[in-house]
Amino acid sequence: MNLGKYVCRDIKDVVDEIEKIKSDNIYIVDDDFLFNKNRLNEFIRLIKEKNINKKYICYGRSDFIAENEELMKKLKDVGLYYVLVGLEAIDDGQLKDYNKKSNVHNNIRSIEICNDLGINIMGMFIIDLDYTAKDFKKLYKWIRNHKLKHVAISIFTPEMKTETYDIYKNRLITSNPSHWDYLHLVAKPTNMSVKRYYFNYYKLLIKLFLKAQKEGVYDFIDYKDYIRSFIENMFKSKRSNDDE
Repeated sequence: MNLGKYVCRDIKDVVDEIEKIKSDNIYIVDDDFLFNKNRLNEFIRLIKEKNINKKYICYGRSDFIAENEELMKKLKDVGLYYVLVGLEAIDDGQLKDYNKKSNVHNNIRSIEICNDLGINIMGMFIIDLDYTAKDFKKLYKWIRNHKLKHVAISIFTPEMKTETYDIYKNRLITSNPSHWDYLHLVAKPTNMSVKRYYFNYYKLLIKLFLKAQKEGVYDFIDYKDYIRSFIENMFKSKRSNDDE
């Protein structure tokens, strides 16, 4: 969207706007708010100077969090309570394939730091097309073992008009634009049928929802309704693809 250039607003202008917003909760929608340490320290200084008492949600990278525990504590002290982090994978090889420029150690450390500080961390993962049934189970076990409460799962989706799309275009199983939502398979999996892939995907989601219910996460959600919807989608997903 920015032609490959990193662009940001003056942080004073950002804080001035936050001060005027009539809400106690602020969602900072930058692709990566946790980027420039000097800018973040100035954000903290200005928030304190103006005596602004609000809560903040933002996006951040695991390597930044892992390398800046003290700064994360300062952000927590001025209101940061929820950070969305693209962990993507639990294998260094996959992270390298995604050109993530981070590693599993940073993923683990970022979870530990946020948990210790009392910052909610949303770990966002990509389910690769090469996944086997064992990989789905391994991901769930990793999430449980590292005490990650908030999780978002996306299906690997080659974006149109990109190099990745060209690689997978011969494996596409749908031409429906609405399926490019990271919740549908748009290309054929490597190690299992489409139906079996969806079965394991929805099974993982159900397990994560049951885990979240047990831990008191999203207590405003009707879990029974969500799980019933997942089960129904298990049987609908296969028919939703153009080739089936």
